[in-house]
Amino acid sequence: MKIWEKIKQRPLLYVLLLSLVLRIIFLFVDYPLWWDSYVYVNMGKYIFSAGKLGIWESFRPLIHPFILGIFWKLGLTPLIWGKILDTVFSLMAIYLTYKIAEKIFNRKIAVITSLTFSLTPAFILINGLILTEPLAITLGLLGVWFALNRISSPKIFLAGFFLGLSFMTKFPQGILFGAVGLALLLQKDKWRQKIKILFFYTLGFSLTVIPYLLLNHHLYGNAFTPFTAGSWIVTTATWLYGSGIFFYFTHFFLQTPIYLFFFWYLYHFSKTKGWHDYRKLIIVLIPVLTIAYFLYVPRKEIRYLTTILPFMVMTVAYALNHFYTKIKHHPQPVITAKAFIILCTIFILVPLPHQLQIERAPTFDNELKSIVSEKNITGLILTSDPALVSIVDLPLVTLDNMDFAPQIFEREKHNYDLLFINYCDFNCPPNDETCQKAREDLLLKMHDSNEELFSKQFKFNNTGRICTYKVYLPKQHINNISDTTKTNE
Repeated sequence: MKIWEKIKQRPLLYVLLLSLVLRIIFLFVDYPLWWDSYVYVNMGKYIFSAGKLGIWESFRPLIHPFILGIFWKLGLTPLIWGKILDTVFSLMAIYLTYKIAEKIFNRKIAVITSLTFSLTPAFILINGLILTEPLAITLGLLGVWFALNRISSPKIFLAGFFLGLSFMTKFPQGILFGAVGLALLLQKDKWRQKIKILFFYTLGFSLTVIPYLLLNHHLYGNAFTPFTAGSWIVTTATWLYGSGIFFYFTHFFLQTPIYLFFFWYLYHFSKTKGWHDYRKLIIVLIPVLTIAYFLYVPRKEIRYLTTILPFMVMTVAYALNHFYTKIKHHPQPVITAKAFIILCTIFILVPLPHQLQIERAPTFDNELKSIVSEKNITGLILTSDPALVSIVDLPLVTLDNMDFAPQIFEREKHNYDLLFINYCDFNCPPNDETCQKAREDLLLKMHDSNEELFSKQFKFNNTGRICTYKVYLPKQHINNISDTTKTNE
């Protein structure tokens, strides 16, 4: 009972402690990093080596790679510190979600909000993957926190500033800026006051974005190149991702059923004309506009919804508290209050084991380190997988997918010292015989123009897919090694 009393007195502290323990456990599981994770680390190297190391992808925002690059420049391992930062940002996001929910609703709803958010599988999953989401969520929540006080010019300026930083971390976060701006515009303030608020709000946002646009103009000759490139990239290889208008409903809401209460809140919000409350309007506009945008985007991933989880979970917590109160005071409820709590707990906890089960892809760090050392590889590495960043500090060019791989290989065929490929990185659309032929030609050309040093196959149990991993040395490089050996003799 004493412990329970302590928890009731300082609920946020215990939610954060529970969240920290869960995330530390998750880090020790050491799930494999994603393609994007390695790209961000590589971009950090590129920035702080003046382009001599790492890789560059113009459509990526710069803040996350810049932070990772700082750690690399300091001699720290970004693959370790990136995971630590993920945990720190995740805890900050939980803290800010609590504070915002407490300000909009009350302390009880804030506790439900932070606990449910912390235990959401999609949110736990991104912890330790060194993706942009934890930082983007935290910066977005900071912006919304300051936006709640719209009368204060300094705070509304900071709202725009932090929402700008969130946008500069993950471009779709610009929806938050638009949603808050729309909420400000819809308020019944005098026009002079409204213009003043929107001016400071836009000024804060502009201070973070304009320097980036100027940099883009300097690098590419067009300030909007990263945005147009990003808009195009999400239309490629769509067969590898989810699709359909019901994708998010079936793959997120039905598989994380506690979030189905979000739809009840939308009904309640409409029925009670909740848009008259500026703060509640914000937490509805952000998820609604974000979901609408990602329904439009051809590629669909559950990961895309993680940035709006804090706002959806506030509405879920309100709904849970609403139903619990009605059940508790109803003379003959269909379900008891305790049974309702148990049912909600099941809805929160049951999805965790299934959604956090990820099959580990193989790594060949020791083999690749040995090859780089024995063959004295000091030049460019051509690879279909940027994961090599974890073991070498050398220039890297990625082959990407079949839209680019043949052209990149042709361009770099005389420039690289080592070639590392995973056949499964060269995917073709179903029934696309032209692509299949190009793939076969590319793999044959790679085999004929290089000396194979390493080959392994791996079967993924979840999908039954078999991937072949190969390491090649250019024949020209082998001839150079032979000439050097003869000279030394």
